[in-house]
Amino acid sequence: MYIYLFETLLYLSFAISAGYLFLEFVPVRFKPEIHVPFRLVQLAAIGVPLFSFASIVKTTVILMDFAPQMSFVELLLIVLTDYSFGRAWIMIFIFGSALFMVISFNGLKNKSSKWVSAAIWICMVSVHGLASHPAALSKQWGILSQSIHVGTVSIWLGILILVAWFKKGSWNWKAFTRWYTPLSIACMALIVIAGLVMMSIIIEVGYINSWGINYGEALLLKHLLFIPLILLAFMNGFLTKVYADGQNEHGLQTWLRVESLIALFILVTTAFMGAQEPPHEAETEGPVPSFLFKLLHPDWNDLSLQWSWNMLGVGCFLMGIISLGFLFTAYKKNKLGIFITLTMIAVLFPFLGLIQSVK
Repeated sequence: MYIYLFETLLYLSFAISAGYLFLEFVPVRFKPEIHVPFRLVQLAAIGVPLFSFASIVKTTVILMDFAPQMSFVELLLIVLTDYSFGRAWIMIFIFGSALFMVISFNGLKNKSSKWVSAAIWICMVSVHGLASHPAALSKQWGILSQSIHVGTVSIWLGILILVAWFKKGSWNWKAFTRWYTPLSIACMALIVIAGLVMMSIIIEVGYINSWGINYGEALLLKHLLFIPLILLAFMNGFLTKVYADGQNEHGLQTWLRVESLIALFILVTTAFMGAQEPPHEAETEGPVPSFLFKLLHPDWNDLSLQWSWNMLGVGCFLMGIISLGFLFTAYKKNKLGIFITLTMIAVLFPFLGLIQSVK
């Protein structure tokens, strides 16, 4: 279980560091007044190598079962020097330490330190892409898609987290949304494109076929979570006239925090996926049905799945669609509890309905 926590903290570290660095380039009059604890920024910088080290430890522990005569330190050195993701982690450690030192000693007080920090951060994201699942299967497209995916998510989400949770002064809402809204749209487009490329690389067995194993189910849940997130981002970006252009500070900040929490659930799901065996790799030994799939289909072991609508699946899917429609009403009436309940229904009902509707 610890690996899921560390993977989530890794993505949060990428996001907070990216959001902080990006906002440093934005003039004060074009962004909300925020006060981010300096310790948090430092932790985010060093957190990338710190939390990504968990996967190195996990691999080392696994190898101990195959080489009990070797010590943990000996196997750790083998992982760091002989494995591509181990060598990549060394580079991440160097870049993360450099970013930590630049932020700590200079505080990003001049343009040169900002650009140096941004360049270091981009290098960290690229090296992280080099050590990813997609890169192991397709060097060029895998690195590119993973790096773009993590980079754009981090920029969009990092800014959102800092504004939602650390805004302390004026909003400058019109000026802020004038550039953040198109930036969010561009990031979302790149996230979708990069995600589709990664899916084509990793899931060779087919999207529906992957729903019988943990990795595919987590991917489906991630995609379903993305729908209410997009809707809420649209409402926060385009329907903020309900809040008189940001004058209702408490209400607006609450909805931004809800948006960031939905995004956090997506990060947790992504962290879970990172610790699972992708369907591409499972082909040699045969995929193992997940607990949920066996619960819904107790008599099936064959994971060559096909689409097959049934009444239960249609009912669950319609419940999800209806719940999505009512999200706008809950938002306009500022009914936070109802909005959260409808979001859960809009995600979980179609999720269960879709998995139940395969044969």
